Amino acid sequence: MGTGDDGAPARLLVGSGFTDQVFVLRASDGEILDSTYLDPRREDSDEPHGLAVAPDGRHWYATVAHGEPSLWKFEIPSNRRVGQLMLPTPGAARVGITPSGRRAFIPDYWRGGMGQTSQVAVVDLESLAVLSAPEVCAAPHDARVNGAGDQVAITCSLSDEIVVMDTETLNVLHRIPAGPSPGAAGSPVYKPLNVVWSRSGDRLFVTNHLEARVRVFSADGQPLGSVDVGAGPAQLEISEDGATVVTANRGEGTASIIDTGTLSERMRLDIGGAHPHGVALNSNETAYVTFEGEVGTAGGVVAIDLAGGSVSWRREVGSFTLGVLFLSESD
Repeated sequence: MGTGDDGAPARLLVGSGFTDQVFVLRASDGEILDSTYLDPRREDSDEPHGLAVAPDGRHWYATVAHGEPSLWKFEIPSNRRVGQLMLPTPGAARVGITPSGRRAFIPDYWRGGMGQTSQVAVVDLESLAVLSAPEVCAAPHDARVNGAGDQVAITCSLSDEIVVMDTETLNVLHRIPAGPSPGAAGSPVYKPLNVVWSRSGDRLFVTNHLEARVRVFSADGQPLGSVDVGAGPAQLEISEDGATVVTANRGEGTASIIDTGTLSERMRLDIGGAHPHGVALNSNETAYVTFEGEVGTAGGVVAIDLAGGSVSWRREVGSFTLGVLFLSESD
């Protein structure tokens, strides 16, 4: 790969939950270029969890999930921290950003709430101020904004539902059961963890962690089908052309490549690492999948060639390796 005008190659940001770092890797071969500490409590693991990049490529963001849950803001390409916001929630998971780059949605993955309704923090990314923190559902984990920027889909892991909200009014538009027989709050049957919109914005793809399946819904909540994948699917991502979805199957050390047209698993690959967790895509070409590792062992990331269906490279980095973010040469 070449470099952009700033001399920075295409690269990955990889969150290490147990060492409180975000590592910078060269995307072409996984070489570690740098790392940044997100470590407000030196004696404890604060767990960098969610990673997101602004649509204009000028900043990236990370959540810290424990201690005092917070959102951190960094410049690109210097990785200099330019802001930090304490969140009004017991936890913090993924980060969903509107196409305008003006607003973010940060779910409170409050597992300890045991089914109690918890919040999604709505943040102004320019001022780093909390605009609102509506109570939405039990243990929301992911928030993804559609391409039009007018709706955000939120997965509710402990209440077996997907909530779709208006991004401006914050009104709930739809409450979608994650499957035909959802469990009671606090006792999920499906445990929906993560969601992506189709590129056209007419479908939602949801990983149901407890049933080893990706379920597909229309934008207004009608079930359209499902795809069996590996055990314990966690994060997922969709290709730029919308033809492929990739899942990290935490329960069996694999990644699934899904054809969105036929709603079928095209391939399942052993990634050679324990507990796959995060997924990022480079256009339609490469998937980057993190693996947490076992207790006392390193985590890491692998690059998967989507055309050939093979692992291009593998790099051990960090421990309890969670989120991953792709930054292109132009970022």
